[in-house]
Amino acid sequence: MHGGNLRRAQELYGLDSFIDLSANINPFGPPTGVWESIQQGMADIVNYPDPESRVLISTLSNHLEIPTDSIMVGNGAGDLIFTVVQALKPKKVAIPIPTFSEYERAARSVGAEVSYILFGPEGWAKYNPLGGQSDNSEDKSSGVDQQWREFLKGCDLLFLCSPHNPTGSQISIDLFERLLRLTKELGCRILFDESFLDFLSDELRHSARTYLETNDHLIVLYSLTKFYSLPGLRLGAVFADKSLLARFDQYRDPWSVNVLAQHAGSASLEDMKFPEDVRVKLRESRTLFYREFAQSSFSHLKLWPTTVNFALIEVLDHTSADLIQHLGRQGILVRDCSSFTGLTGDFIRVAIKGVLAMQRLLEGFKTYYFKEEQ
Repeated sequence: MHGGNLRRAQELYGLDSFIDLSANINPFGPPTGVWESIQQGMADIVNYPDPESRVLISTLSNHLEIPTDSIMVGNGAGDLIFTVVQALKPKKVAIPIPTFSEYERAARSVGAEVSYILFGPEGWAKYNPLGGQSDNSEDKSSGVDQQWREFLKGCDLLFLCSPHNPTGSQISIDLFERLLRLTKELGCRILFDESFLDFLSDELRHSARTYLETNDHLIVLYSLTKFYSLPGLRLGAVFADKSLLARFDQYRDPWSVNVLAQHAGSASLEDMKFPEDVRVKLRESRTLFYREFAQSSFSHLKLWPTTVNFALIEVLDHTSADLIQHLGRQGILVRDCSSFTGLTGDFIRVAIKGVLAMQRLLEGFKTYYFKEEQ
């Protein structure tokens, strides 16, 4: 169901190590200060962690310019999704598909009815308005509004994800503001997941959290796991009106964030040079990968555009399972997208990692299709 299962890959392919492109984690590791902070935190493992995570929340508040009483932290974004849904107990939710499976799992756990919004491999590009590019742009925007009104009929919670997983697409500011107004009118809350926001370049990084003050029906989900490379520690945050957070607090494990995660999270956010260093390296890898992929002219593969650290690839005229197994035998793991509801056809998702890793993937594609042509 999820990427990053190295133990299973070792059993399946008989190898000890892999280039893991199946999980969308920053490949360059956490900020250097994290290792020292964990060593210091080891002395605290004999005590219960601070249930209010005050130091971490204060650091988040300073880093993201959000009031401390609008922040709650948890054991990763997945933990917080379930906490929010358990607290709200929605009767009917709307979920764009394909997307992260935990949205639906959380909704089903409280018996909610699920209504799907079909994105397909285009992602947000399917619904983003044209922004006044033509004479009838107002009519098109109005049509988009009507579509979403139909999608949200009877719903009391809408899951949104931008940058969107697995397509790597991003919602336009215009459409997001329209959805804010529409959901407020309909009495529908939004759980907006921006776990991959930090991977975006400066000009594309528009956070939903800037709308919190005037939209008390908006809940924003944030992850430190992916960008700061802390998947083994699990760390996420949710931002919302303090009255909503008080409600969520009744449904969370008070010790869900362990002492090492609290230390590591604060140290990660305090490294001001780290974010841009990561973005520069990933931009170099993404540029190389897209350029060499295009030059290789893989007739059986379609690479969909992305703005973040992963990309969706459609496998044409072949089965993705064969390609996945071929790459696995070469020590390269990619994400099998067959479990993503709403993707018709064969798809894989690949994380954008270091230059050498992307070159290995390209070579893996070449050896597979060279074999097929013989």
